[in-house]
Amino acid sequence: MQDAKPAITIALASRPVIAAPDQASGPRPNRDADAIPDRRTPDAADPTVSCNAAIVSDYRLRGVTQSAGHAAVQASVEATSRAGFYTGAWGSSIAPYDEAHTELDVYGGYRAKVASVDLDVGLISYFYPGADGASSAEMYATGARALGTMAVKVGVSYTPHQAELGPGDGLYVFAEAEKTLPVLPVTVRGHIGRETGVNTITGSPKLDWLLGADTNIGPATISLAWVDARYRGRGSQERHDGNVVAALSFDF
Repeated sequence: MQDAKPAITIALASRPVIAAPDQASGPRPNRDADAIPDRRTPDAADPTVSCNAAIVSDYRLRGVTQSAGHAAVQASVEATSRAGFYTGAWGSSIAPYDEAHTELDVYGGYRAKVASVDLDVGLISYFYPGADGASSAEMYATGARALGTMAVKVGVSYTPHQAELGPGDGLYVFAEAEKTLPVLPVTVRGHIGRETGVNTITGSPKLDWLLGADTNIGPATISLAWVDARYRGRGSQERHDGNVVAALSFDF
């Protein structure tokens, strides 16, 4: 589900990696349900460095658990230039993945405001220390803008053919919206996405969604969300069924 807000691959590989049946095939990032970096272009004239640390009750990517339904510890660091270029790294504990117990994502890209739209394009590579030939990569692009008191975002993530993932490529498209409540210090948000190709577990198109709420207390963000996924012709899979996911994160 949610953790530190970045983070999403090109890759070279040596052999296909088979994921455990209760885990998504291939790595994915963090804080956003879509797991794509989406910090806004900085207003400050100087470069910035930001860090985040979090604990989540279940590390979910696009509706599917990456931690076998257990809690995960996550952290990230990101550097942004005044021109809009950025680079960062994000890590999380995960369920055993080809003898790896940690996911490390390294990403970079460019953010800019065009008219009233915040654009973000980039590339992310996923690594699993201890696993043999388990790296992979994705390319992504998103656009976000304010509509009155609501913010909306749409995006696409493309996984080119890579030996680590097997034959074929993958595509994920999504839309999401968030709104801060006028009375309470709470932001409500929703997300829906559709995934096809090598990153699905069954090979059938997958639909995932999220309904959640966040509140900030100083540098801390407390989040609760209902996260779920469905495959065409199938209901929820074991350990992939809908559930409430909680997160506590700190920005520095």
